[in-house]
Amino acid sequence: MSVQVCMTRSDPGAVHLHSVGCTAEIRQISRQDDAMLNIVAKGCQRLQLDLYSLQHGQDLSQAQQTITADVAPTYVPPEAGQGIAYWPLCVWNRYDAFGLAQEATTLFNAMAPKVRQLQGDPLALSYWLASNLPLEDDTRQRLLEAPTVVERLKNEVVLMQRMTSLRCRYCMTEVASARDVLSMSNEGTGGAFVNSHGYVHDMITLHRATNTTCESEPETEHSWFPGYAWTIAYCAGCANHLGWMFTAAQSNLVPGSFWGLRRPAITELDEARRNMLWHPVIHGLRQNRFPTAW
Repeated sequence: MSVQVCMTRSDPGAVHLHSVGCTAEIRQISRQDDAMLNIVAKGCQRLQLDLYSLQHGQDLSQAQQTITADVAPTYVPPEAGQGIAYWPLCVWNRYDAFGLAQEATTLFNAMAPKVRQLQGDPLALSYWLASNLPLEDDTRQRLLEAPTVVERLKNEVVLMQRMTSLRCRYCMTEVASARDVLSMSNEGTGGAFVNSHGYVHDMITLHRATNTTCESEPETEHSWFPGYAWTIAYCAGCANHLGWMFTAAQSNLVPGSFWGLRRPAITELDEARRNMLWHPVIHGLRQNRFPTAW
């Protein structure tokens, strides 16, 4: 099936409909008491929706949809290194997806050494980072909308260079370090999890968290991670629900404890960066425009 992303953005109460979405493989469907459906799905292919094709009274399923194939990344020609290419090497390097992929890999491995070493081609890597970096949904959507793998990797490199801590989205209290991102599943550093009431939580896992308070005794029933007990975690600054602390109920499990923070409850930006356009590339990212040069 195809999925069109419609999300609440950084502005309180503002909902923006995006024309770029993706086809998705449905993993799980649950029905709530009010007949609403919760769906867990994995994105597969980018698609473009022509919102202007809709007639009055039609819903999104009737919009024209086009699968947008990604352009394969190109190598820097050997002639550029020899100084005999039409464009100088400095120009080629601006659009070197493989060089950017190596830089992004180095940055991520330094930022999150507890996560498995990254592998894969530049295109696959760009999507993996967009999915696994601890980013706001707004930023992740903009990365999905990046027209080329080079632009996506450029922005991910800038984001990782600037990323140091994670904060509560509601009061901006620092709650974790970006270096503590942890992989607890084959999918990567997080994913969508459905609780016993049918609610879906988009969560990222971390080795530790700070400035949080936990309530209730650890509970193993309905745990998303077999062998681990969960405890609800709140922000110490504003008492909003941040996620859960997971502790090992069996002595042979490693790690002995970790945290799962809800993506909608955290932000990678501090208050100053949120209120300003702090980098030319991110300026284009936030405004849905991408610069033509680095």
